[in-house]
Amino acid sequence: MKDNKEKNLYLYVIYTTLSSISLTRGIYLVYLQHKGLSIQDIALYAIVLNISTTLFEIPTGIIGDRFGRKNSLIIGCSLLAIQSFIMVNVESPIAFIVLAGVEGFAYTFISGCDGALLYDILKNNNLSNQYLNINSKLLALQSLIVGSSIFAGGKLATYSWKLIYYMQAFVMLLAIIFIINLKEDRQKGKNISYKLPYKKHILSKIFFVFLLGSSIVDGMFCGYYNMNQLFLHRINVSVSFIGLFFSASYFINSASYFLVGIMLKKLNRKQIFIYGLFIQSVFFFMLVNTKNSIVFLIITIIACFLPEILFAISDSIIQDKISSENRATILSIVSLLRTGTTAICYGIMGKVFNQVSLQIFFEGLAVITLFFGIISATIYLILKKHMRSSLNENK
Repeated sequence: MKDNKEKNLYLYVIYTTLSSISLTRGIYLVYLQHKGLSIQDIALYAIVLNISTTLFEIPTGIIGDRFGRKNSLIIGCSLLAIQSFIMVNVESPIAFIVLAGVEGFAYTFISGCDGALLYDILKNNNLSNQYLNINSKLLALQSLIVGSSIFAGGKLATYSWKLIYYMQAFVMLLAIIFIINLKEDRQKGKNISYKLPYKKHILSKIFFVFLLGSSIVDGMFCGYYNMNQLFLHRINVSVSFIGLFFSASYFINSASYFLVGIMLKKLNRKQIFIYGLFIQSVFFFMLVNTKNSIVFLIITIIACFLPEILFAISDSIIQDKISSENRATILSIVSLLRTGTTAICYGIMGKVFNQVSLQIFFEGLAVITLFFGIISATIYLILKKHMRSSLNENK
């Protein structure tokens, strides 16, 4: 039995490795243009992709809880394989728009269910307390693979568009083989409760505010990351260097995930989370008065580095506070909150960016980050206190 549980973990790691390969991620917009789609068509493709993800995020999370996370991942990977295969065999803009909807739909079967399945596998191996450390290493692995495969996809595309899309479809099918052989061992049934994990109503509210607060913070960081193209361009960084910066960002993310494991040897999650939020706000304040392009770039790299650590920490906190029966659904809600706040923050940043100076922009970003950081940190401390009180009452 123990061998089967350990085998599940190995199979999951192989699945994660294969499913992280993204040969088309860095060039799919170029491919759409190559196929004759206008800028308006390409914009519509992106809109439909995001709408599809938003609409189906929670329903597919419920499906994962009801019928199994393993089955949900199989469906998601199958749809992605089909979508990749069809992408190089259609010509009509409408067909591509439909495929955008399929792609978004497919991702929602994977989002939430992958993290839920990993946590359950670790829990069955009595390793749930190692979730943060193990998941951080997997996230680091994913970042390395994504960054490398994007580079490889760009090179291969110069030879054949069909080759990279067929290879992408093959990789997804290969990932399915490994996930099929994984034995899912969890509680499932018709009477699944979707209540938050606390008996006291006030704690449920606190936990929800923590979810919302951490999602807003994550959304701000994602919006900031995307806006870096404009920040760097405004301080006269060359376009080619900006491209190199974003390619390298995946490797930077990988290093940040590895750092989490090292930090856990010295600090607990609470300390990492709180210190990280305050340090992040300090870096934003530092960007306010930075005139030197090189110094600005170094601080920007660090400012992109820290949010990945905070994401890994908040994800592990949320995983620990939800039950196995509704894990995929709650994680899908969290994903939806993060996606929504990212879109909102990105829209606000884009509008404000052209109306204020770079200094004022970073001052506002620093103050808002500090505000939500304090709220999130305070809520986490309250949750820890009540959890200890509950344990003492049970004793």
